[in-house]
Amino acid sequence: MTRTNSVRFRRGFTLIEMLVVMALIATLAAVAMLVAPGAMNKDRAATAVSQIQNGLQISRARAIRDGLPRGVRFIFNGSNLVTEYQYIEVAPMFVPNPGAPLAVAPYASPNAPYVEFKYTPNTGTVNNRTCTINNLNAADQAQVYTGGTIFLPTLGTWHRFMAVTVTNPTYPGSVLTVTLDSYPDQQLGAETQWRTYHFGLNGGPRTLLGEPTMQLPSGTCIDLQQSSPAGGGGDYDILFAPSGLLVNTNSTQGYGQIFLWVRDPNKPSNFNQGGEQLVVSIKAKSGGIGAAPVDWGPDPFILAKKALSGQ
Repeated sequence: MTRTNSVRFRRGFTLIEMLVVMALIATLAAVAMLVAPGAMNKDRAATAVSQIQNGLQISRARAIRDGLPRGVRFIFNGSNLVTEYQYIEVAPMFVPNPGAPLAVAPYASPNAPYVEFKYTPNTGTVNNRTCTINNLNAADQAQVYTGGTIFLPTLGTWHRFMAVTVTNPTYPGSVLTVTLDSYPDQQLGAETQWRTYHFGLNGGPRTLLGEPTMQLPSGTCIDLQQSSPAGGGGDYDILFAPSGLLVNTNSTQGYGQIFLWVRDPNKPSNFNQGGEQLVVSIKAKSGGIGAAPVDWGPDPFILAKKALSGQ
């Protein structure tokens, strides 16, 4: 009887095959090394943008809920590359004429405080506007200062004091001439003189009591120098009125739109080496908040403007 022995062969890897596999692994690792930092940077920038938008939306909702201006202060840290922010508020309103209908005291008193606008028209256009606050005593006059705000509930408008001149400090009869960031031209229409005894005064923004300082994600910042309006070497305030619209501050005076440039503080602010860079945008007239990439054409905020306009 012949016995047949079956021999099993086990095939291994050749040296060439192993070298090929190792080369593939090294190539994939190199690609990952190139791609991963960009993906991580993009993720960090998007997270920072989301956090900033959320903070602004919270402030706007608080302003509407509380009936007082609320906002966000981006904290100047010695450079224009801001990494921290706080929630801010405007001090509770001081009302010079509290608690009475317009037809009775104290409004009927000849010494009652009042605000007066005077317009000098010229061929259908306004070439001179003055606003005075009258009959405030010495303690009340201290509530009117540059950076503070005045609320005119009859018109539903807020205005910021840009300059204050005490023409006559003596009460009664005191006169404070104030320069405002904006005037209620639209609300007053063709009026050349308008007076109200119903107004409130607010101080400048201050840190919201009990709120901690918030930190942006590591490797991200708001570049105030590249933002619009650009930062001026100090804290950068964005404030919402109870209507949900933006209130002018020293940071955002006169701007219909605000653009906050978000980027990596450890990289230059250019296209080739700057990594992922995004813009958070706020529209003053509606309080709308959006975000878009930086555009590297003539207008870096063109995509953010289109996002705010719904294009």
